[in-house]
Amino acid sequence: MAQNSILDTTDSNRTEKNNESKYGWAIVAVIFASMGVAIGTGQYAFGVFVEPLEAHYGWSRIQINTSLSFFAIGSLSAPLVGRLMDKIGTKPVMGASLILFSISYLLRPFMTNIFHWYLVSIVQFVGMPGSAMLPAGKLIGAWFPKRTGRMLGISMMGANFGGVIMPIFASLLVSSYGWQYTYTTFGFLCLATALGALFFIKDDPLSTTSGIKKSNKTVQNGATVRQALHSRSFYAVVLGVMAASFTYQSVLTQIIPHLQNEGMTIKSASAFLGVVAAFGMLGKIAFGILTERLASRYVLMIALLFQILGLVILVSVPTSNLVWIATPIYGMALGGTGVIMAILAQQTFGLKHFGTIFGLINMATAASALLGPIMVGATFDTTGSYRFAFVIVAFIFGLGILFLRKATPIVQIGQDLAENTVSPITKIG
Repeated sequence: MAQNSILDTTDSNRTEKNNESKYGWAIVAVIFASMGVAIGTGQYAFGVFVEPLEAHYGWSRIQINTSLSFFAIGSLSAPLVGRLMDKIGTKPVMGASLILFSISYLLRPFMTNIFHWYLVSIVQFVGMPGSAMLPAGKLIGAWFPKRTGRMLGISMMGANFGGVIMPIFASLLVSSYGWQYTYTTFGFLCLATALGALFFIKDDPLSTTSGIKKSNKTVQNGATVRQALHSRSFYAVVLGVMAASFTYQSVLTQIIPHLQNEGMTIKSASAFLGVVAAFGMLGKIAFGILTERLASRYVLMIALLFQILGLVILVSVPTSNLVWIATPIYGMALGGTGVIMAILAQQTFGLKHFGTIFGLINMATAASALLGPIMVGATFDTTGSYRFAFVIVAFIFGLGILFLRKATPIVQIGQDLAENTVSPITKIG
C-alpha cells in the first residue's frame, strides 16, 4: 500500500511537470507578450514622444508628464480589477485591458488639445493593472507553485524585452513616419496581443489532471482580505511598494529626456534605455530565484539599494561614458522590482485572495504615479535639469527600505502554503 502511495506521488509529480512544460509555458508566453507590449510601449517608449509632442502642440514638459499621473487612476482601479479576476477569471480581464490599451493608442493621432491627451492616457492606465502585474502574479502562482520566483521572472522578462525593443522601434518609426503612425502601430500590436490572451489564457490548471489538483489545493490558501487589512504587514508592504514604484513613472519614463537634456542624441539615449532593459531581463531571473531562497522583503530592499546606487551614478556623471556603469546596476534592480512585488504579496498573504489583496496594494502606486511625474516636470521646468528629481526619488527608495523591514508574513496562511511556495519564509520570517 505504501509502495502504491509512493508511485501515485511520483506519477502526480510527473504529471505536474508535464502540465507545466505544455500548457503552462503557453501561459508564460502570453504574459511575456502582454508585459512587453503594455510596459514597453506605455513606459519605456514614453520618452520618445516627449519632444515630438512638445514640437507639434507646443505643450510644456509638465503638461506632457502630467499624463503619467493618470497612472494613479489605474492604480485606484486595481482592487476592482483584482476582484474581477478572482470572480470571473483572468482571461476576460486581461483581454479587455489590452483592448483598452489599443483604443488609447489608435485615438492619439486624432488629438487636437491637451485634454484629449489626458483622456487617452486615462484609458490606457485603466488597462494597465489587468494587462501586466495582476495577471502575471495570479497565473504564475497557480501554474507553477513550486517554481514561482523563476517562472514569474521569465514571464515578466517581457517587460524588459519590450523595453529593449520598443524605444528603439518607436524612435525609428517616429524619425521615419512621425509620431502619429507610431502610435497607430502600437494600437494594432496591443490588439493582436489581446486576441492572443483571449485564445490561450487558461486560469484553472486544476481541471487538467488530478496531480495538479492535489498540488494546487494547498497553494490556493492564504489570508482573507479582512485579515490582510487588519495586519501591520499589509501597511508595511503598501508603503514599501509605494516607494519602490516611484522608479516607473518618475525615473524610467524620464531617462531618455534626461540624457537628451545632458547632451545625448535620441538614438544614443534610446540605446542606453535599451541596455537598461536588457539588464532588467537578467534581474528578473536573478531576483526571482533569490526570492525562492530569501524572504522577498529582504530581496526588495536589496533591489532598492541597487537603484539608489544607479541613480547616484546617473546624476553624478551624466555627460561621461561612466554613466553606462549605471545600466547593469540600475537595470537589474529595476527589472527585479516588479517580480519581487508580486512575490512579496504571495509570500505575505497567499494566493486565495491574491487578486483583491494585490489590487489593494497596487493602490499605493497611485501616490507615486500622481506625485512623481508632476514633481519631475516641475523640478525640470524650475531648474532645467532632472538631477534634483532623481535625488528625491533616491531618498524615497531609502524610506521604502525602512518600511519593508516590518513586512513580515501573515502566520495564518499555514504550513501548506509555506511548503509549496515560500519554504524559506518560515526560516527567515
